[in-house]
Amino acid sequence: MKRILVVDESRAVRETLGLLLGRDFTVVQRPPLPGNDLSLSDEQADLVVLGVPQGLAENKAAVGRIAAQLSCPALVLVDSKASADSWKELGERIECLVKPFNPYAFKEKIDRLLAVSAATLSPSIPAAPGRGPARRYLDFPYVSAAISALARKYALTTLPILITGEAGCGQEQIARAIHSANAKAGLWISAYAPGVDRGYLLRQMDRLLHGEAGAARRLTLFLSNLEALDPAAQASLLGFLEEEEEKGSRIWLLSSSQDDLLEKVYRREFSSPLYYRLATLTLHLPPLRDRREDVPALAGALVQEYGERLNLEKVEFSPDAVERLRNYLWFGNLSELETVIARTLAVRRKETIEASDLVLGTGEEAVVVPAAPPPRPAAEERPPAEQKSAVPEKAEKQPPAVSSPAGNGYSPVSRAGNGDSPNIRVLINELAHELKNPMVTIKTFAQLLGDRFDDAAFRVRFQETVGSDIERMDDLLEAMLDFSRFTHPAAGKISLYEHVRGALEEIVPDCIRKGATIRWGRKDEAAEVFADELQLRYAFKNMLRAVLAQVRPAAEIQIDVGGDGRVEVSYVLEGGRMSPLSQYLDISPSEAGDDAVPLRVLLAKILLERNGGGMKVTHLDGGKVRIQAELPVA
Repeated sequence: MKRILVVDESRAVRETLGLLLGRDFTVVQRPPLPGNDLSLSDEQADLVVLGVPQGLAENKAAVGRIAAQLSCPALVLVDSKASADSWKELGERIECLVKPFNPYAFKEKIDRLLAVSAATLSPSIPAAPGRGPARRYLDFPYVSAAISALARKYALTTLPILITGEAGCGQEQIARAIHSANAKAGLWISAYAPGVDRGYLLRQMDRLLHGEAGAARRLTLFLSNLEALDPAAQASLLGFLEEEEEKGSRIWLLSSSQDDLLEKVYRREFSSPLYYRLATLTLHLPPLRDRREDVPALAGALVQEYGERLNLEKVEFSPDAVERLRNYLWFGNLSELETVIARTLAVRRKETIEASDLVLGTGEEAVVVPAAPPPRPAAEERPPAEQKSAVPEKAEKQPPAVSSPAGNGYSPVSRAGNGDSPNIRVLINELAHELKNPMVTIKTFAQLLGDRFDDAAFRVRFQETVGSDIERMDDLLEAMLDFSRFTHPAAGKISLYEHVRGALEEIVPDCIRKGATIRWGRKDEAAEVFADELQLRYAFKNMLRAVLAQVRPAAEIQIDVGGDGRVEVSYVLEGGRMSPLSQYLDISPSEAGDDAVPLRVLLAKILLERNGGGMKVTHLDGGKVRIQAELPVA
């Protein structure tokens, strides 16, 4: 994974950016060091996100001093558009973003800067033929037996090779493996094709081909994402290759594309001369969903690799876990499988991985929730000694039952069942897994529809709408999966305000996206309650996400935290009553009843009750809604 350093004075900003980037990158966070030193000691960053302190951005001397320290591209966060002008003169490797910013604009700039980073053409010395970690990508099961045999033959030549396949199939890994297997390969140079400027490429290649002593050298140039080249960039790249050929440069061309370039040639969307110059040899990597029979062997190889890196003893998958891996559609292909296995081993750290242990989600929550422990026997079945030890020794006092004063709207909470029905957990877990696979299939076909319709505007609208809806479904299913892993709460004394604030910080990107404003009312920072820390954080986060989905853009949400163990969230609905769970089940409002609530709120309510608390949703005049949550006071 690419490594991104986030430097900002505000912890909230650092953690928010960490959440935005954490799915796709390794994120290192820290405040500025004295003198705005951006060094990473022994660590290296592919990109720096730098929050410039107020007033410093317009100091050109300071700007130049900071920029001089950067050995990689940087995205600079400033407080005003005027401040951004000071950074525009520092070249294509530095971009500015004015706070507050749109998360999508933020990610676009990150992608663009990483493309520039890839185009800087930093060479690497190849490993000896047949050695090095890259070499394994020529072997089964990383690739199929047929692809392995063909790639080995290609590695004996220096003819141009075009590698095609969906995102995540490992095009660059295969290219590096072919390069490492060829004794005549020379230096390895990789570049993001759409981000390469012809003049810059000519200068860099001339420097690298001839070196400081002027002696001619052999290079391997890998160009990725050819499908994204516009006609002007295609012509520029073709001109560069023709010039280098006339000079007699010894360049081995390897390239990759996520689309069928030959089809683009037939449609006159890609240059025919450029295609045939790059595609003397072709290698197509099939998606992982078409290699179901290879998944067990591939998973076994990845388990061995990551088990060693995590210092784990022998680790294996249960038959059910293997079957789940085989049946999953792996929209992200090899990259997603590798991430899931690495994450699962890091979180579970056990000898046998069951199907329920697999961390297939992409959210932070899916990583931190432990697998459910086996249920303990009932108290009357335990020997007396064990019954005695079941009482927490260090608890200052037992969590009291939640009272229900007249008029507060709360119903008495029963602690007998405690909301912990195993049947409900199993149902939610299995339902989520059963729905997730067809959901990924729908998303796959939705993205392919862009090539099947003539109306470009309709294609874009269709993809955006369907993709957004399915992303919401995916988030909901992940919430269900996380809920299914919770069992009996490990109650302890915790700060109510800190956990509400922590849950709020996790949904800050969603608030920014919708333009919602959070206003604190009562804020008793000293309030303490008895509850399970993870379950409480989950409950408040899902409750707030449900609220955010119900308000209009730029709405205001008020949060009150009282010293009596209560939290109130007040807001105005965008329109109509709160969307009930029945909308997902095609049930009419009359069938659903007045007490129906969104699934996220229902799950939060169950967890609050499991922790000895309660929840009530009240609809007031003018479309205003108040959600009241209560927990045992410590």
